[in-house]
Amino acid sequence: MLSIRTRRGRRAVAGLMAMAMVAAACGSDDGGGASDGTDAPAASDAAAETTAAASGEAVEIDWWHIQNNDPGKADWQAMADAYTAEHPNVKINITVMENEAFKAAIQTNIQSGDIPDLFQSWGGGGLRDQVAAGVVRDISSEAAPFIGDLGEGAVKLYQVDGKQYGVPFNAGMVGFWYNKDLFAQAGIDAPPATWDELIADIGTLKDAGITPIAVGAGDKWPAHFWYSYLMVRLGGADAMNQIAADNNFSVPNVIEAGEKIADLVALEPFQEGFLGAGWDAPDGESGTMASGGAAMDLMGQWAPGAFKNQAGLTPEQDLPFELGWFPFPSVDGGSGQPSDAFGGADGFAVGKDAPPEAVDFLRFITNPDNQRTWAKNSGLPVNKAAKDAVTDPNMVAVLDGLNNASFMQLYLDQYFTAEVGGTVNDQTALLFAGATTPEDAAAAITAVAGG
Repeated sequence: MLSIRTRRGRRAVAGLMAMAMVAAACGSDDGGGASDGTDAPAASDAAAETTAAASGEAVEIDWWHIQNNDPGKADWQAMADAYTAEHPNVKINITVMENEAFKAAIQTNIQSGDIPDLFQSWGGGGLRDQVAAGVVRDISSEAAPFIGDLGEGAVKLYQVDGKQYGVPFNAGMVGFWYNKDLFAQAGIDAPPATWDELIADIGTLKDAGITPIAVGAGDKWPAHFWYSYLMVRLGGADAMNQIAADNNFSVPNVIEAGEKIADLVALEPFQEGFLGAGWDAPDGESGTMASGGAAMDLMGQWAPGAFKNQAGLTPEQDLPFELGWFPFPSVDGGSGQPSDAFGGADGFAVGKDAPPEAVDFLRFITNPDNQRTWAKNSGLPVNKAAKDAVTDPNMVAVLDGLNNASFMQLYLDQYFTAEVGGTVNDQTALLFAGATTPEDAAAAITAVAGG
């Protein structure tokens, strides 16, 4: 059993806190280094001090996160220490949990009404449920001074009905990782920009004796990236938001996405055994790419690390081929914007009784310097000013895609309930196997969603 800190004692102290919060500004652009080899957290801008923090009145913040390994765990601790050093009246109580343990514990605490001030959130359906339950609070006004510094698409994942309930600190975007050597071998000099060009390149690769695409359809979720991205390209933000509002997938962009999946599967573009293949296995999606067994892979920003692992390489070593990245192609006649992204984010939701200092702390950990530390050690930053910390050309391309996206669709198996998300994955697997029709797949998902 996890021992979760009770909050009765803290609330007695917190009753004295001041409630004003001054507009928050980004920290200095100068980086720093700590003696232990990690970057020192950036100091808050003096103009961003809250009235409560400056007054010396005692405040406590309960913060739950899931970075249970270094460097992320150490970075979060260092940032909390730096913030409380500047605000000695503020105490941050950190609870660190493994991902699945966190999911169980947060549900228990929500049911008991004991809500942490800040806790891990991926936005989407989980956040919508928390808003409906009244366990998180609207921070739109408090976050307004700094929220515009962060990528718009990722920020919107933490909005419900236009109100901000959390803040992202990390984001990722699904796109195509491709083997440039195999493209050159087939005579393809540039990645495809449209769906029709992608289909043509598949034919060219096959003619050259090259397997075009690796996919781990046995795990289902890697295949759902194809189905979902096509929905986004065909329908755009309006259609995807309407699906969520109506819980109805029997709509044109979903059915047409299923038709395009059927067209794709008919071309036989995947590696042998793809229907039973997993994502991260020697004979799966990542292993096939690592061995040069396929030219393309639709996956998130974590893919290169998985390829290197499958190849027996360290993160610092290079793959035996040149790797490139390109965004999911546009679809002729689709209503989606070419810049619309499909992916996910990590962030923190703000509990219903959280003090204003909790929101100021979110400003602090997402300021440019602290985001540079995050980018160096753990992932892609959401603060656009921290882009200079990302140096790998492919990751720069992913980050540009994120920063240019005004709409980001969260993974459908996170955006909707677990039951609906699981059905999306199940129906995707059936589409890839040619075992259902686009219309029946959409109807099956709608039946579970209740639309």
